[in-house]
Order: sequence, then structure tokens, then C-alpha cells
Amino acid sequence: MSEFPKQLGGALHRRSGYGLAAMALLSLLPLLLSHCAPVPKLHPPPLLNEAALLLRLQDNAEAWQTLQGMTRMRTVTESGSASARQVLMLARPDSLRAEVISPFGQPLMLVAAHEGAMQVYLPREQRFLEGDASPWQIARLTGTPLSAEQLVRLALYDVPLIDHETSSLQIREQGYSLMLTGIVDAQRLDFDKDGRLTGAVYFSDGVPLLEIHYGRFDRERGDFPLEVAISTSQGSRFSLSYSDVQLNREIAVERFGLQLPAGVVVEPLP
Repeated sequence: MSEFPKQLGGALHRRSGYGLAAMALLSLLPLLLSHCAPVPKLHPPPLLNEAALLLRLQDNAEAWQTLQGMTRMRTVTESGSASARQVLMLARPDSLRAEVISPFGQPLMLVAAHEGAMQVYLPREQRFLEGDASPWQIARLTGTPLSAEQLVRLALYDVPLIDHETSSLQIREQGYSLMLTGIVDAQRLDFDKDGRLTGAVYFSDGVPLLEIHYGRFDRERGDFPLEVAISTSQGSRFSLSYSDVQLNREIAVERFGLQLPAGVVVEPLP
């Protein structure tokens, strides 16, 4: 037999061995380089303290003075649940106007409150009612007994703080939880990792009375929440979901009063 096939086979065998060795070396190269190259250090985001979180709340209280836009309001009470689309206007300290619209765009109810007075107009029934903007009257609309000023503040991302003697801050996986404790009352404030207020709970003698939740933060509007939900310990709940919202636009004070239609008699709010 010729020696050529044997030599060729030996050469191929030697070359294949060299190729396998080279491939093995190349596969180990990233591992070798990883041991040689410096490993970048991962720095956790800076932790926020109590003073920084309270400063965020103060900034929220001063940031937004008015709101106007479309809103979807949902209510849940003992009598059932309801959902309505409305044009909403809010202005500090206690002015509001809501125009409830049917699915066909027709006004079903107009409500206005300003400086402690409240007006309600029902176009279909041609009824015009006036009275005090008491928490009871607000509750007839939202299911939650809040004053007009409280409703405006909460809707504008301004959560009032209780008078407290002690406070404690907990750092959790989803963010922060700040507990304020007074003689009888207490309040828990929940923040996300960015320090945005996502919820608050008011307690009395350890029993939760009122809960507020915020979501859908709009970064283009300074992290203003486009959703707010308020619930009570009795099980009632209402939520506002904003769309096409405008913030801090001047609203004429006349918009927070309703004009009496011709031929309609004023009735007192029951």
C-alpha cells in the first residue's frame, strides 16, 4: 500500500486534533478574559429618608392648583355600583364642577360647589337644587362622606397629614412605608422606590377609616397620578380616572356656579 494515504490520514488526524484544541481554547477565552477584566460595581439607588419623603408631600401640596378634563368615575356602595363619564373641574381650596354625560354625549346631571354652597341641575327632570356642600351631600354623589375641600385636595394629589407625636419609616421591596402616630389617630403613607406617594390609610384606635390609592403616574405632568381611588371601612368606594387632563390652567370662578334655567324653580337639597 502506498504511504501517501497513511501520511494524509495522519496529517488530517493531527490537524483535527489541533482544531479541537484551538476551539477549546477559544471557548475558554471569554472566561479567561472575565477573570482578567475588572468587574463593574453595582450601586443600589440611594435610599430616601423620612425628611425627603415628607418634602415630596409638601411639594405635591403646592404643585397643582386646578384640574380640568374628562374623567371616568366609578362608585361602589351598598345599593350597587355605577360608572359615569364626566367633565370635571377642580380648583383649590373647595371649588368643583362635574357634568355627567350619557353614552350619547347628553348631559345627565350638573353639580357645582363653591365656598360651602352646592348646586345640582337635572336637565331631564328640569330640577334645580341648592344647599350646603356638606359631607353628606358629597357622599350622595361619591358614596364617601368628604367635605368639598377634602375631595379637591385628594383629587389634586394632596394628602393631609395628621397631627402626630411619633413616626417610623420602613424600607420595603416595593418602596417605603411611613407611619405617623398621634394620641388616638394614626396614618400610614406608602411610597414607591422613586418616592412617589402611592397610598395612604387613616386609622382611629387602630381601625382603618379611610384609604386612598394613586396610580398611572404621568411623567410629562410631573408624576401627577391619573388615577385615584378612595374607600371607607364601610365598604363604599369611588375612583376617578383622568383623561385629556389639563393642570394649573386658570378657571374662571363663574364656572363653579350653575345658571338657573328659565322657568325652573329652585328647590332645597334634601
